[in-house]
Formats: sequence, C-alpha cells, structure tokens
Amino acid sequence: MNVLALTLLLSCLPSALIDFALPKWKADKNVRIEDAYKWTFQATRGGEHAVPDTESARNWMMGEWDSLSAKAAVEPIWDPLCKGDDIGRLNLRPFKARGGKPDDLLDAFLASSREYRSDRKNFVTAWNELGRRLKKRPAGNLKYGDWLSLDTEMKARNYPAVHHSKAYDEAVQPSYRILTKAEMNKLLAPIK
Repeated sequence: MNVLALTLLLSCLPSALIDFALPKWKADKNVRIEDAYKWTFQATRGGEHAVPDTESARNWMMGEWDSLSAKAAVEPIWDPLCKGDDIGRLNLRPFKARGGKPDDLLDAFLASSREYRSDRKNFVTAWNELGRRLKKRPAGNLKYGDWLSLDTEMKARNYPAVHHSKAYDEAVQPSYRILTKAEMNKLLAPIK
C-alpha cells in the first residue's frame, strides 16, 4: 500500500468520518439524509462512479461548466470530506472565478478517480455508524426514520451512488468534482 492510500484510509476511517461530518451536516439547514449518504459515499468511495469513461466525464463537466452562475461569492473553493483533508469537493464556481481551466480540472478529477481506492466496506460501516448515532439522537434535519428508509432502499440496490436531495440542490446548487488533496494542490498552485 502506498503512502497516499494509507493516509487516505486512516483519515477516512468510518468513525472518524462521521465525527468530522456530523457537526457540518447538523449546522447546514439544507442537508438531508441523501446528502449525508452522498458525502459518506464520496469520502469512502471517491469520485470513480462519475467516470464511466473520459469522454463522458468531459461532456458532463463541460455542460456543467458552461452553465455555471456566479451564485455563491462566499462558496469555498475546497470542502474536505474527511478530517485529514485528503479527499474533498472542489467547487467549480470559485475555481472558474479564479481563472481555473476546465481541462486542468478534468485531468485532476480523472487522476483522483484513479488514485483513490474505493472502499465499499468502509462506506457501509460509516453509513451504519451514522444510523446508530441518529437512532440515539437526531442531528439537524437528519433523523433515524429517514436514515432507515434510505438504507432499506439503498441496501436492496447494493448501496449505489445517489443524487443530492431536492432541498440541497435548490438551495446550494452544488457544482463540484471529487479530488484528492494531492490533485487539488497541483490544480490550485498556479491560480492561488
């Protein structure tokens, strides 16, 4: 196992992941159970699911890139998904506003999807840890009944990737790519 893979594995261990993310989810009034699922999925499985092939990834990104609004002036360029900051969401609007290039982002996204080792077991363990915690106490808009309903549906489908909730989509209009920290650093170095 290389150093990057070991670092990513340790910083996104299931309990540490939920410890890191739960306060963020609780503080964001737009987060619903689908959004917590998606975050957990991305933190443990990376962005590989969004790369059926290079041309599809390019077409998807260019369509999104061309339609970006200047919506969120305060939107951070980088949102870490784990405590170690080793994987996160690079937000497209601030990246584009700083002069970032879509081809460079696509390269970083594809490299990240190859580098990051998807771990279904860690996803399921983290997701179940969230369920255990919500059973004891809700967190913001995250409630155990919603977790159980989504878990029942996703488990039957072998825990696939999901979309953000309608509430989150409408309020946040998320537009990002999942990158490793190493790829994010290389990508942002020339535009900081």
